[in-house]
Amino acid sequence: MKNNRNVFLSYFNRMSSREKHALEQQSLKDPFLSDALDGFSENTSALQSMKKLDKRYYRGRNRVWKISSVLIVSLSAILIYRATQYQSQNKKQESKATTQSIQVERIPKEQLHSLIVLPKEKVLLPEKIQQEFKAKDKGTVFQTNENPVFPSDELVQLPLRSIGKIDRNPLKSRTTFAMETYVEDLKVLDYRYYRKKARQEKTDLLTGTPAAQENQGAGANQKDYLDISYMNFLSNTLSEFNRGEYKVALIGFDQILSTYPDDVNALFYSSLCLYNLKQFNLCEQRLKVIDLAKFDNFDEEQHWYLLLCYNALGKTRDFTELKEEIIRLKGFYASKAASINL
Repeated sequence: MKNNRNVFLSYFNRMSSREKHALEQQSLKDPFLSDALDGFSENTSALQSMKKLDKRYYRGRNRVWKISSVLIVSLSAILIYRATQYQSQNKKQESKATTQSIQVERIPKEQLHSLIVLPKEKVLLPEKIQQEFKAKDKGTVFQTNENPVFPSDELVQLPLRSIGKIDRNPLKSRTTFAMETYVEDLKVLDYRYYRKKARQEKTDLLTGTPAAQENQGAGANQKDYLDISYMNFLSNTLSEFNRGEYKVALIGFDQILSTYPDDVNALFYSSLCLYNLKQFNLCEQRLKVIDLAKFDNFDEEQHWYLLLCYNALGKTRDFTELKEEIIRLKGFYASKAASINL
């Protein structure tokens, strides 16, 4: 359309005689073109009006197009910004909601004294758990961290055997593995990679007594409390677990959970304490809560001990379904699962 308009107007302005002749020859075959040429030739004022209108129209259209382009770009930028903010806010709300949804039932300290430990032949022995961890990690491919940078510069006085991020097939579809290490010969997630400096977080955990001192009484008051790092606190608590002091260890793990509700170390090992104290319902609850936590490192262990919990509770259907799942996935505990029955 625009090309035809330019050709038509050129006939009356700058078209050569040869080009005019060609257009006139074309008009012999096109009655509309012929009438238009004759009409504008006889009425030059109409031609000038069309030029002014054409110039005004196209200049206005260009202006509208430019304004529209600016508006479209601006609107797009606003929409993208708001969408990004909305997604970011949703992620924060989901993260916050997940953390808040992690709640565990706790046994009051005054009731702990009345709990009785399982007979030795039925208890989950720490030394056996240590052996399982070592056997499970044997031959595992580890992705070492070439340049570890800890977000926490807390002083750690206990010996650590660093493992790194492991490359193993998870029991389920989750694949969020954290850096690991061994404390007191037990596998733990190394939260120093994922938490801010512990001493910057004013919590009861950092101003309370270690689990190892919880049962000593001694009339400790607030100014006698120790300022202790997470890793050292965890080490003291795991030491109590290894010595079979499950009540004391449970108090320590609960203290960690009061500060970090999604702490996988505290959730997992406190569930083993509850099992050994014959609190199978609470053990089941904590093992299931691990599914809400961010990291998956204990997925196989979680389901193995949940299977033992179902066995102790006599939950036939849950036991059978989970047993079949563990066997089907052919993980470390598959043969163990195949050998137990209700």
